[in-house]
Amino acid sequence: MTLLDEIIDASTGESRSTSDLLRMVRVAAHRLGAIEISTWAQHELSGYPDDGELPDYRVQATSVLGIFAGPARSEIRHNLQRASDDFLEWFSVEIRQPISELESFASAESDAVREWPAWLVQKYERDGFFRMNMHVLFSAHNVIPRQRIHGLIDTVKTRVLDFALELQSDFPAAGSVDGPTVNSEPSLARTVNNITNNITGHGTNVAIGSETVRQHSSVTVGDVAALRSEAEDLGLTADAAHEFATAVETDRSVDGPAVKHFLERVRRGSITLSSAVASDVVAGSLVELAKGFLGLA
Repeated sequence: MTLLDEIIDASTGESRSTSDLLRMVRVAAHRLGAIEISTWAQHELSGYPDDGELPDYRVQATSVLGIFAGPARSEIRHNLQRASDDFLEWFSVEIRQPISELESFASAESDAVREWPAWLVQKYERDGFFRMNMHVLFSAHNVIPRQRIHGLIDTVKTRVLDFALELQSDFPAAGSVDGPTVNSEPSLARTVNNITNNITGHGTNVAIGSETVRQHSSVTVGDVAALRSEAEDLGLTADAAHEFATAVETDRSVDGPAVKHFLERVRRGSITLSSAVASDVVAGSLVELAKGFLGLA
């Protein structure tokens, strides 16, 4: 049984936790060289940083329950109405907690809440968007139903399943110790890019097929100028394209130390790209260019 088989079986059953699933994804992604997917799995396991971008499923609109205090210690609970643009972001929540913490929320007896800060409560009351007769807004909080948390966890499991199924259909050995990588298989890089877009839901990566990327770039054997030009079309700066061409000429191989070091820097994001194409895809396409230049394509 391959690692992808294990992920598929675990994501369709109840024997393994979502955290275990994500750890298996990290192993598979590491072996593939799929840095973005490995990072996604790590964020799901450890939580997302405060200034980090969130997948679409971790930003959710919610209701806001207001507690109004009145005479004789009376209290009225009522959902608040959405007010001006100043308050719109406060009617949704960014869920950054680790998946294990979300599973605890989902199994709790009450819904999860996020309290509004005192200054925001006072501003809402002062601006008069919603009032209760003879009562003032004392506190407010977003309500995140347990069903929503269950749904988020299920979304993660489904995206893990999609990750394994899509890879398995074309690359059944992907994720194995000696399996293919985005460096050794350019077509795998394109598949990984599509999976990354589907999993993270950021909408920031451009899928293959964009005018920014040439799927079948061709370079005449030994044509250094064409190699540099095609590399720039993929998003490299002129200096980076020159460095890449020099590395290919020096190593005379796509597996040489200079080329491998350059491609690894591209994947890590150490080399700035002028396009919005995922770094894994650019690295895979550069391998294809190098093969054409060396007559290996």
